[in-house]
Amino acid sequence: MTITRRDFLNGAALTIAAGLAPSQLLQAAERGAGYPPALTGLRGNHAGTYTLAHSLAREGAKYPAVMAREVYDLVVVGGGLSGLAAAWFYQRRFGAGKRILILDNHDDFGGHAKRNEFTVRGQKLVTYGGSAEMPSTALDSRAVATLLAGLGVDAKRHQAAERDPYRELGMGRSVFFDQEHFGRDQLLAGDPFAGLIDARNGIGTQGIGTQGAGAQAADAAAFKAFLDKAPLPQQDRAALARLADGGTDYLAGMSEGERLAYLKRTSYAVFLREKAGLGLDGQRFFRSRSNDAYALDADGVSVFDALAIGLPAGKNMPPASLNPRLGKSPASKLWFADGNATLARLLVQNLIPGVASIASPDAIGAASFDYNRLDAEDAKVRVRLNSTAIAIEPDQRITRVTYGWSGNLHRVEAAHVVLAGYNMMIPFIMPGLPDAQKQALRSDVKAPVVYTKVALDNWRAFEALKTSRIHAPAMAYTDLWLEKPAGTRPADPVVLHMLYVPTVPDSGMQARERFRAGRAFLLGTPFSELEKGVRSQLDRMLAPGGFAGKDVIRGITVNRWAHGYSYMPNSLFEEEAAAQAVLDRSRARAGNVVIANSDSAGSPSLTAAIDQAWRAVGELAG
Repeated sequence: MTITRRDFLNGAALTIAAGLAPSQLLQAAERGAGYPPALTGLRGNHAGTYTLAHSLAREGAKYPAVMAREVYDLVVVGGGLSGLAAAWFYQRRFGAGKRILILDNHDDFGGHAKRNEFTVRGQKLVTYGGSAEMPSTALDSRAVATLLAGLGVDAKRHQAAERDPYRELGMGRSVFFDQEHFGRDQLLAGDPFAGLIDARNGIGTQGIGTQGAGAQAADAAAFKAFLDKAPLPQQDRAALARLADGGTDYLAGMSEGERLAYLKRTSYAVFLREKAGLGLDGQRFFRSRSNDAYALDADGVSVFDALAIGLPAGKNMPPASLNPRLGKSPASKLWFADGNATLARLLVQNLIPGVASIASPDAIGAASFDYNRLDAEDAKVRVRLNSTAIAIEPDQRITRVTYGWSGNLHRVEAAHVVLAGYNMMIPFIMPGLPDAQKQALRSDVKAPVVYTKVALDNWRAFEALKTSRIHAPAMAYTDLWLEKPAGTRPADPVVLHMLYVPTVPDSGMQARERFRAGRAFLLGTPFSELEKGVRSQLDRMLAPGGFAGKDVIRGITVNRWAHGYSYMPNSLFEEEAAAQAVLDRSRARAGNVVIANSDSAGSPSLTAAIDQAWRAVGELAG
């Protein structure tokens, strides 16, 4: 999907709350509960999530003051991993008997660590709707190691390699070239660069020509066969072969300092065009390879950041090193079927034991959760969903928190407050902060990302096409793959993961501008249009394997994260030191109010979220 200026200015996206009185906005923010993980349709930042927040930030709505009727030791604004971890760390520092209230504007806890469930032919399929992976360096963090040990998670067991049932059936990767951008629709077996850039596979970054002699011959032959069939001009085929070989120094003559400066200040798209000699079709072939890691296309990431996820850039490049801010990297791994939702569930069960009965932490994935126990009057810790904070008023000894819930305004008092929501909203709910801090907080513009989950009755079409993962470089959903199936046969149900990042390709826009444009587009697109796009793309790509969505698709959940990945400093647009200084200003303590969230670290990783919770609780006065 291409985002135009009209999309960016889409009135439905920018004025969602326009024309509604404050009382109507409170009613509009309500949402039914049910069992949230099993809800399909539009999830993630679902309808009603931002009604009150947008009324403050976009419409300047004013709400009346109300009396405080509850008192807590700690109020946490934001029930994602950082907020839940903050509550957990708080108990361990100040005592298990402390009264804690956790507010979240969604209808489920976990923030981006959401769980999705489907039932197909009586079989439950469990998957993740957002935050999924464990960074390879997570256990180097004292905060993460402490949390995992305290929750009883066996890290060694989850770090072990797992078998790939699809590979055992001879199913590999493929690339789908679409007619609009490459002249014809073609699903082509193989993906010559995927082993280098897969966000879940640490094969290496040195190119086909630098692997062992046997591997080199096999890979070179496979790559030539792929190129011979690809709908690409001969010039691009030759340029791609040279790039994949890894033997060309495209920056010859540059000193080490000049080379590093070029890599950090030049977009990967420009490098491909001006140094590697790729034409428009060849550039399109690489355009979306960075979507999953950075939520940006090749025009929005530097060559240096492209190297960090395994994209090729030729000979004499600096040693490959992972960007520590990445939430996904070549070495990150999916520990749980529902991603980091398992950790969110373990945290909630630990804080409120009555919500689920488990014999061991390993049983949490299959445990039934009683959402009616999340906000029980007799509990020391309460999680209040569908609750949007609209005002934080710190005083010398207490802080008053006002929020909208169940169609009304409510106010509570607390000795301590942890803000673990989105940084960009804090200036609107705490307008008394210093101007420099508010400006820094507003700069944390989050990247929009969509994880769509499709429950399939079977995966026969994929088996027929001998593919389990498809990269579609110029289509809306650029990457899709089969998750672990319910059984071992192609006739068994399975969940298909589909990634869509609404970038503004080849625009030259700065990252924040791209994210704002993509968010406006997402918020202005109804579920019916998103569903139509999913079905159309799958029918088109998989038809040669006999796929027909009307016969195979059993459910669709669109996890729309209009505010998705935390903003990461980008060397194309800013200096690292200056970006870090902004982050440091943004998370400054304000009396007994502290800020935790991955935004404060400039990283969308699980490690960042938990580290910031640890830091924030440590800053609170005893």
